[in-house]
Amino acid sequence: MVTLTRWGDAAPGAAAVAPWPARLCGRAMRCSSACRGAAVSLRLAGGEVHGAATHPDLALLAAVQEETGEGPCAEATRSLRTVVAADLVAEPRWPVFRVAALERGLRSCAAVPVAAEGAVMTVTLYAFRPWRLAAAEAEVVRGLAAEAVAGLVGDGARAAAEAEAAQLRAAMVSRAVIDQALGIVMHLLDCDAADAFGVLRVLSQRTNRKLNAVAARLVRERGRGATRELRRLLGEVRDGR
Repeated sequence: MVTLTRWGDAAPGAAAVAPWPARLCGRAMRCSSACRGAAVSLRLAGGEVHGAATHPDLALLAAVQEETGEGPCAEATRSLRTVVAADLVAEPRWPVFRVAALERGLRSCAAVPVAAEGAVMTVTLYAFRPWRLAAAEAEVVRGLAAEAVAGLVGDGARAAAEAEAAQLRAAMVSRAVIDQALGIVMHLLDCDAADAFGVLRVLSQRTNRKLNAVAARLVRERGRGATRELRRLLGEVRDGR
C-alpha cells in the first residue's frame, strides 16, 4: 500500500501534487533486499511539502521530522547529502525521531536527496534490522529520484504553459468581442472609437457588469433597442471631458 499525504495534515490520505512520489516509493524499495518500507518527501520551491509512504507509520515518521526538523530525511533535505543510520539503537542523533522509529520496530534507515529547479525530493528507506545502504544502491535510488523530479518539473512546466495559452485565448476572444461592440456603437452613434469605448465603460459601471460582458450582450443583440440609451451615455461621456 502507498499512502499519499501532505505531511502537515492531521492524518495521511490527502492527495499529493502528482503520482510520481507514490510510484517512486515502490521502485525505491526494490533497490535493496533489506529495505522493508520507503517514504518520499517533496519540498517545493515555495516551501510546501508533499509526500508518499508505503505504510502509514512511515508517513507519521515523516510528519515528526517535518515538525521537529530532526531525522534522516530532514537532515538530507537540508544538506543535500545521503544520510545513513545503520542502527537506530546506537544512534545519538535525532532523539525524538529515534524513539518514534524504534517504537515502530524500525532499526535502520537511509535518506537520499535530489535537488532540481528549486525543489528537493528525498527518498528515505527503512529496515527492521541493522543495515547500511550500499553506495551502488544509493546511486540507483538517486537516479530514480532524479527521474521523478524531472517528471514533476516537466508536468509543472506543461501545466503553466497550458494555463498561459488558455489565458491568451480568453484574452483574444474578449478583445475581439469588445472590438465588435465598439464597431456597433460607432455605427449607431456615428462617433469615433474613443467615444465608443467611453460609452461601453460607463455602461459597464452603471450595470455593474464586466466590460466584456456588456460588449458580448451588445454584439449578441446587434445593438437593437439600445440606441437611445447609448446616445444618452455618449452625451455624458462628452460632457465629462
